[in-house]
Amino acid sequence: MWCEAVRRRERGELGARRFETAARARRTASLALSNRKEFATPHNGAVNSLQVDLIERRYLLSGASDGSAAIFDVQNAIEYEAGFIAKHRSILLVDKQHENGHKFAVSMAVWYPVDTGLFVTASFDQYVKVWDTNSTQVVMDFKMPGKVYSAAMSPIATTHMLIATGSADVQVRLCDIASGAFTHTLSGHRDGIMSLEWSTSSEWILMSGGCDGAIRFWDIRRAGCFLVLDQSRSQLGRRPPFLEGTSDKDPLNSLQPSSSSKIYSAQQRTGKSSDSRLRLWDIDSGCNTLVNFEAMRLQTSKPLQLAVTEDPSLVFIPCMASIKAYNLWSGMTFQTFRGHYEPVNCCYYSAQEQELYTGSNDRQILVWSPSTPAFTEMEDDGKRQMDFVVDEDNWSD
Repeated sequence: MWCEAVRRRERGELGARRFETAARARRTASLALSNRKEFATPHNGAVNSLQVDLIERRYLLSGASDGSAAIFDVQNAIEYEAGFIAKHRSILLVDKQHENGHKFAVSMAVWYPVDTGLFVTASFDQYVKVWDTNSTQVVMDFKMPGKVYSAAMSPIATTHMLIATGSADVQVRLCDIASGAFTHTLSGHRDGIMSLEWSTSSEWILMSGGCDGAIRFWDIRRAGCFLVLDQSRSQLGRRPPFLEGTSDKDPLNSLQPSSSSKIYSAQQRTGKSSDSRLRLWDIDSGCNTLVNFEAMRLQTSKPLQLAVTEDPSLVFIPCMASIKAYNLWSGMTFQTFRGHYEPVNCCYYSAQEQELYTGSNDRQILVWSPSTPAFTEMEDDGKRQMDFVVDEDNWSD
């Protein structure tokens, strides 16, 4: 009973951290399609990217296949439908009609980590653009040699303002917002770069996943990668600090770090088909831990965006038109979320709101929130206990 956990906390029997963990786990376990909040998306194409800003944790940035990017306020609704359904409409939209808008699909949209005044979009039109949120104007752009699949900025950087970009070209390029120039070219992949993520423990470490099936780790202060994950190397009996996916031949098309700074996830594909596998890696040794994640079916035509809870205990995987939540350490399916009508492309878990946001080819952004509001959980438990006391008689134990 939730009330019992609260009383144990009041008596000092349950530590603050354990109580918080239990509360978050309870609410995460009750995630369901929200009947109190919805997004009215302005996109006319598939939603490819979602991210909530890292400063206020309030503004959701989305990018779509129609070349548009939009921002939503997840805390304050613009209107209410039927009196209680919060309707969140975009507070900013840039699309093809904008004088500096992208001409083709936006593959990735990310916030500038330390200020909501800037955001970055990457597109199949071979451009990476930096936008001023207040003026909705492009303040800087970078021309790439091919379609841009991924862009990322370090969430902890204090000494650089680099945008890592991955494209159909075999090289990872780092763009400097401060100078407006390319500063690094990282060579090693033999095919296009599908996914990029910065380390959450070091501002100098970058991870890349390519169509050649390799996951490479780079220290941008020196030449060459310092680690390549190899599927053939494995270890048993150890639970790792990283979650990744790779293969010697199969292209990898997704990486996603958790807020714990230790967990990463990835998915790969094989030619025109998919092996639909998720793998857990030990980064210290570079070994595959052979955690057996249950079967999943993944689309392979584009990069996928995964999400991990803050614990980390669950990883959310887009599986065609549904989203599957897997226990990170056992590989068992925890829950399957169904609500989209077409394949899902991206997931983002907000630890602040304890909500999951998903984007799909059906052009919709769905909200998955705890089925019971936090403030009513204790009331319900308390009411059940009171009802039990009222129903007691002399024959009750």
